[in-house]
Amino acid sequence: MLPDKGLESRIAELKQEFGDLFDDRTLKRIALDELGMPMADLKKIKELKDREEVTIEIEVTKIADSREFEKRTGGKGRVRNLSVRDDSGTCRLALWDADVDMVESEGIQIGTKLRCTDCYVKHTDFGLDLSKGKKGKIEII
Repeated sequence: MLPDKGLESRIAELKQEFGDLFDDRTLKRIALDELGMPMADLKKIKELKDREEVTIEIEVTKIADSREFEKRTGGKGRVRNLSVRDDSGTCRLALWDADVDMVESEGIQIGTKLRCTDCYVKHTDFGLDLSKGKKGKIEII
């Protein structure tokens, strides 16, 4: 990770480039994205809130079979749920469509530790769901 001075320098450059078009929070997100740095702070499961973007380190405790479903927009989709935990609690990690195959292709099994970077939290009828979303990344640690 780059030191804060590198990040601050890039934010200042962006501020000069865009003027008052973006607020400081947005400029920071742009700079973090450009520098390949996580945009979300590392959190624990007990700290997760609905509709937030997070980075979290978790351990797989259960792997469900994948399921197919009909998408509202037409066509078929796939989903596979993993039960995960950290030292503060448990939640569900939903793998969608192409990510369903990560279990086999990456060798994910019970006990595998994952780092979910810039992933999305959603409160559902089943509790808290974590998913990769559009910008997220899931990797074995």
